[in-house]
Amino acid sequence: MFRRGRGGRWRGRGAGRSTEMATPAPPLGDILATLQLDDLKEPADQAADLPIITKCRYLASYNWLYRAEPRIFVPGRKISITTTYLYDHELMHVYKGEPPAWTPPSKPPQLQEDSGQYYRDLNAARSPTYPLEPMIQAILTDKPGFNLANLDIIGCGSTMGNLLRFVREQDKPFRMLVEVVGNTVFLIRRENSPTEKLAGVYGYGHAFPEANTTWSKGVKGSMSHQRLIEYDFAGMKCLVRFEADGYLPDLAPDVAKDHIPEPDEVNADDVLASIKEATISIIHLATTDDDPKKLRIERKGRHIPQAAVYDLKTRSIKKKDVDTLGEEIARLWIAQIPNFILAYHKFGKFEEVRVQDVSEKVKQWEKDQQPVLVKFANLLQMIVSFARSSESGRFEIEREEGGKCLNLREQGGVVNSVLPSALTKEWDVEIDTDDTEVFRSSS
Repeated sequence: MFRRGRGGRWRGRGAGRSTEMATPAPPLGDILATLQLDDLKEPADQAADLPIITKCRYLASYNWLYRAEPRIFVPGRKISITTTYLYDHELMHVYKGEPPAWTPPSKPPQLQEDSGQYYRDLNAARSPTYPLEPMIQAILTDKPGFNLANLDIIGCGSTMGNLLRFVREQDKPFRMLVEVVGNTVFLIRRENSPTEKLAGVYGYGHAFPEANTTWSKGVKGSMSHQRLIEYDFAGMKCLVRFEADGYLPDLAPDVAKDHIPEPDEVNADDVLASIKEATISIIHLATTDDDPKKLRIERKGRHIPQAAVYDLKTRSIKKKDVDTLGEEIARLWIAQIPNFILAYHKFGKFEEVRVQDVSEKVKQWEKDQQPVLVKFANLLQMIVSFARSSESGRFEIEREEGGKCLNLREQGGVVNSVLPSALTKEWDVEIDTDDTEVFRSSS
């Protein structure tokens, strides 16, 4: 039985050892090229764009939840279409939603340690055939005029974070799939299995947010809030998905004014138009459901500004002298999260909770890390160039345990395309065939 946690990202002390047999890793393909840190030198052109994030904006969002029946949630006056997936005899849904609000009780309760099972990658577990499809559908629903073909990179906090850890020489093995659609390079997280779970979970990383946050009435039953932001980085247009732990109501005062009409307030013509649009879209969206259900349309979910979003970590009071923010700030930079909540507990009793505006610290980190970010920018540009110049436009990036280089491999095992064909039509551009000389042939 899976607990209704908030996704696969761990917020507590960490994970212990599992007594279960590990899921076998998918096979590795042949090495096409290798890339080492020495390849990531500063650009000769000193007039090149600085490796800083600019023009960041929130695009769209969606929630994962459990429901006994498939639904379409319509926030405000916009209709959000969902893809419905069948798994574990329950229907999982994507819909336009909002994060939980920070609502701590006046007196901290005694919490029980986390137990249960949590997915490593919630998006892959809920949408195993096309893990990135929900984020694209969310954009097309909420920003139908957005030019997807204009993006250079589409990734997530995990894939971007793993590449950044590599250039920072932090030891962590990983694998990710790469695929070019049009001129856009997708970075797709790859675990041993779409439904792989975190091993030996303990701590209070799920119990604490459950006790201190509240989902609004319109999005009750949510498990996770996924957000999509767009920004420019070193001359590249990036779209990044990340999981938001919640938002601070004081920083989103206009949300309370965002009135959502009750059913008797909805214009009948609008409802019929929405139903017609939804019916047409169902055929297009139900890509992994062999038995489509009738969809119900509801007006739910509100836009929460990025300035109000926070990231959350729980730690034992014994770790108070550890620089937890310093350990997490690179991740906050990738997702451009401006607020950080750090909660210390003593045997499950949280009596010290710090709610911090860390936006200036994130900016200062960016300035201090310019030599590292130059390498990060070069790495992303090399991956983009290699992907666009490859014959298939598909390969895998692998970093071994303790590895000092990245292996660019053929995709091993059975790998689906990143998106269903109905969505790839949104990219109607020619692929750039620029070459690069920094990759070493495996032969």
